Amino acid sequence: MGWTASPLQEARDLYAERRYAEAEQVFSKLEKQFPHHPEVLLYSGKLAVKRRDWDAAIDFLERAQELKPDDAKISFERGTASGLYASSLGKSFSALTHARRASKAMLRAIELAPKNLSYRQALIEFSLNAPALAGGGYKRARKQADAIAQIDPAHGAFAHAGIHRAAGDHTAAMLALDDLIAISPDNYFALFRFGRCAAESGERLNEGLNRLEECLAQSAPERAASHAEVWWNIATIQKQLNDRDAALKALEHAVTLAPQHQQIAADLARYRADNS
Repeated sequence: MGWTASPLQEARDLYAERRYAEAEQVFSKLEKQFPHHPEVLLYSGKLAVKRRDWDAAIDFLERAQELKPDDAKISFERGTASGLYASSLGKSFSALTHARRASKAMLRAIELAPKNLSYRQALIEFSLNAPALAGGGYKRARKQADAIAQIDPAHGAFAHAGIHRAAGDHTAAMLALDDLIAISPDNYFALFRFGRCAAESGERLNEGLNRLEECLAQSAPERAASHAEVWWNIATIQKQLNDRDAALKALEHAVTLAPQHQQIAADLARYRADNS
């Protein structure tokens, strides 16, 4: 008789394989059967984030946190959900409230797991996009980047590169990424960020193009820019290199991969109109 995985393991596997619709069906049944299971609630919250159902996501994750108040992963996912919800609300009082909750939950995750670099990096990204009143700002971002550098200099270089880019200093950002790519030449995040810096600044365009193409040779990690975004940045570089055919093909690839991405679709429509 063959071994059969438990429903929870099956659901975990489906999520890991990014078969989110199928995973959601299994987790939905599990949540009804086991409404007080923290891991079921955690994954249900993560899946709600993917479908942008913020109220459901926060409800699931708050319930999970009540059951396991000292679980860093739950606290981090709760902070992530609150931060994304805040960004969807524009400049409103509700946005500020949820952003403050995001900052508090992310800091709690770091307190519980201080060597988890992805938590610190996520807080940097949040800090660069949130006002100081909500726990953001460059000062807080640099504090986390310095802490990352003490644990892992290569990851620290990536963190500082992101802060340089956010401040508009693409030259410094690309130099920091050079150091990281020299150590870790297959680092998807560093390769993409270098290519995006090139696309945004017009600096080192051919190197940026090469590094974006290296991203396409890999699968995009979770929480990384998708291949659609890679193609979109390739198109931006090809425009600056005056290769219209290559730019058009890159935009078409991007739209094929992300047909619901309105900004990419609009960019393709404008480019076709301008070159018709």
